[in-house]
Amino acid sequence: MIRRLHIMIFLVTALAAVSCVKETYDMNKLSKRAHLSPTLAVSAFRGDISLSDLIDPNDTVVFDENNFIKIVFKKDSIIEFKMEDYYDLNDMVSFSQSYPIGDMNLAPFLSTVAYPLDQISLRFTPTLRAQFVALDDGLPHDFPAFPITDLGEITYSLFPNFEYALFKSGSIDILVDNNLTAPLSGVSVRLYNTLDHSQIGNEAIISLINPGETGMTSIDIADATVRNSITAAIILGSTGASNVIIDLDGSNVEITIAGRDLKVKSGRVKVPTQTITSLDNSDTVQFDPGSDVEIDIIKMTAGNISYTVQSGTPLTSGVSLTLPTALRSGVPVTESLTVDPNSTLNGTISIDNTTIDLGTITTQPYNMLPIEYLIEVSSNGNMINFNSTDEIDLDIELLNPDFDYVKGYFGQQTETIDPDTIDLDIKEILDHISGSFLISSPAIKLNYSNSFAVPIEIDLNAVGQKLAETIDLDLNPFTLSFPAAPAESDIDDVFTIDKNNSALPELVSMPPEEIRFSGSSVMNPLGNDGSRDNYIFGDSRFVGSLEVEVPMELRINNLQFTDTVDNFMQNDNPDDESPVNPEDFEFLRIDISAENGFPLGVSLSMTLYDSATHVNKCTIDATDILEPAPVDINGRVTEPMECSTSIEITRDFWNSINVADKIIFKFTLKTTDDGSKDVKIYSDYRINFKAALVLKPDIRFDL
Repeated sequence: MIRRLHIMIFLVTALAAVSCVKETYDMNKLSKRAHLSPTLAVSAFRGDISLSDLIDPNDTVVFDENNFIKIVFKKDSIIEFKMEDYYDLNDMVSFSQSYPIGDMNLAPFLSTVAYPLDQISLRFTPTLRAQFVALDDGLPHDFPAFPITDLGEITYSLFPNFEYALFKSGSIDILVDNNLTAPLSGVSVRLYNTLDHSQIGNEAIISLINPGETGMTSIDIADATVRNSITAAIILGSTGASNVIIDLDGSNVEITIAGRDLKVKSGRVKVPTQTITSLDNSDTVQFDPGSDVEIDIIKMTAGNISYTVQSGTPLTSGVSLTLPTALRSGVPVTESLTVDPNSTLNGTISIDNTTIDLGTITTQPYNMLPIEYLIEVSSNGNMINFNSTDEIDLDIELLNPDFDYVKGYFGQQTETIDPDTIDLDIKEILDHISGSFLISSPAIKLNYSNSFAVPIEIDLNAVGQKLAETIDLDLNPFTLSFPAAPAESDIDDVFTIDKNNSALPELVSMPPEEIRFSGSSVMNPLGNDGSRDNYIFGDSRFVGSLEVEVPMELRINNLQFTDTVDNFMQNDNPDDESPVNPEDFEFLRIDISAENGFPLGVSLSMTLYDSATHVNKCTIDATDILEPAPVDINGRVTEPMECSTSIEITRDFWNSINVADKIIFKFTLKTTDDGSKDVKIYSDYRINFKAALVLKPDIRFDL
C-alpha cells in the first residue's frame, strides 16, 4: 500500500503542474468539470554496492587472493586415538617355567683294605696254617696251594661325600692287587651296606691274578641305594708257586672299592659345584600382544624385565640368563644371579635402548624371544638332603615398556561406525523451495596427523533423503596415508571428499531433510601376507580435524522460493474513507534499471490471496528484475549485464487489496545461461541500480 504521505506529494506535484497553465486562456470558456491526467516520474532510490560491502571475511566466509568466496566450517580434533586405544603392549609377557634340578654328579669315592698273608692263613686248616708258618724263614720254598677260602667280611672306612644315596647311574670298581708271591686262582667279592647288610649290586668275580698284578671288575649301582659304610665279603684261592719266598707279614692282598661316574637321584650328599646338564639350556618367552598380532621387532627406549627366581632346593644356585636376540649396542642382554637355598630372589633386568628380535624362531618367526640360561649348583661343602625332583622356578614379566617402535603385523582390527541419522531440521524451508540448484564444488576435508604406520581403510556410507527421494554419497572405500617407518615417524595429510570421488555435490544440492550414515574402518585391509611390516611408535596417535568447504561455485535453474505473509497493504479499518482510490490513477509502476555484476538473475511475483476461498485474487509479475551477467569458461563474470524492468501495479491489484488476507511472494533465481554452466561468486561483484516511481493520476474535480 502506498503511504498517504507519498500520495500527498504526488498530488502537490500535480497541482504545481496545473499552476503552470498560460494566463491567456479564457477560463470562462472551459467546462465546469476538469479532468487532469499528467504522467509523473519520481526517482525513488539508487545504489551502487559490492558484495564485499555486505560481507566481511571471517573464519567462516573466506576471500581468497582472487576474491573468490568460500564458506568454510572447521571442527578441530573430531578424531583422536592413541596406541593404547587399540593395543595394550604393557602386559605382553608372562613367562613362567620350572626347571628340575635333575640327577647330580657325585664326587668319586675310594677305599682300600689289605689282607696280609698271615691274616689269610688264619682261615686255612691248622695243618696248612702250620706249613705256611714253618716256611716263613726268609728262604725260597715252594708256595703251597690253598683252596677257595672265605676271608669273612670287612668294613671299609666311611665315605666323606655322602651318607646315603640313591644312584641314577654309576659303578663301583673292585680292584684286587695280588702282592703275594703266588698267583690267585680267583677272587669273589660281595658288597653290602653295613647298616642293614643289604647287598649292593651283583657278586664280582675276578679270575687268575698273577703275583704283582691287579685284577679288576665292576658292580653297576644304577637304581641302587648305597650308604657311606660298606662291608665286603671276600673269597679267594691260590694254585701255589715254586721256589718263592713266603712272608706272612710282608705280603698281602689289597682290595680297593672305587665309585666312579656317579649320578645321584636323591640322598644325603655333598654336591660338588656343577652345571645342570639335564636341561636344554634354552627356552622361548612367548609374547602375547593380542589376537592376530604378530610382532617381529621391538625397539625399546626404556624398560625392565622383571624376574622372580624361586629356589626349591637346598643347593645354592647360580643362574645366568642371556637374551641372544635382545641387543644393546650389539651385545646380548645378560644377567647373572645367585639364589640362596630354598629362597626367592626378585629383581629387574634393564632393557633400555635395546632392540629385541622376536622373529628368529623358524617354526614361529614372531612373538617369540629366545632365552638361554645356565644353572650352576653346589652344596658349598655341606651335607644336604637332595632330591633330583627339586625345582628352580623362573618367572619373567615386561615392566613399564617405553617403545621407540614396534614392528610386525597388527591384525585386521575393525571399528564400526554405528548407523545414525542427522536431521538437518530444514523441512519447513524445503516446503517453500522448488526447482533445482547445484553447489558445484563442495568438499569435506579430513586433515589428519598419523603416526600409525599401518594401512587403514575407511568405508563411509551416507545417504541423503528428501521425502521419497534419496541420494547416496557413493564414496568408495579409501586408505589413509601412513608414515614410511621406521625412517618416518609420522605424516600429515588431507583426505578430500568432493565431486571427483563422490556424489557430494548432488547430495548437498538436494538438499536433504536428513542424512543417514554408517561405516567402518579396518586395519590391514589386504590381510596378513607374512611381511609383518606394520610399525607402531610409542607415541603413535591419530588426530583428525574436519573442514567443510563450500566454494561459491554453483548453477541455478529456476530455483523458486515461495512464502506467504499477511496482507500488510490491507486497510485496517475499511469503514474509513481512504484518501487514495484506484480510480485516482490511470497506472502506477516502478521502473528499475541496473548494471548487474552478478551471474545471478532474479524474478519476482506477488499474488493477493484469499485464504478463506483459496483463490488467487490478483498477481503482479516482475520478470527479470535482474538478469545474470555473462561469465567466461572459468565461471567468472566478464562484464556487467545492463538490465531494466517495470513493476506495474494495476487497478485490479488495488481493487483486490482489501479482499485478500494474504500475499504470496515467489522469488525465482537462475544463473547465467539458465543454469547450464557453473558460475563463481567473487567479493568484488557489484550492482549499480536505480529505481523510479512512475504514476499517472486521473484527477477529476468541479470548477
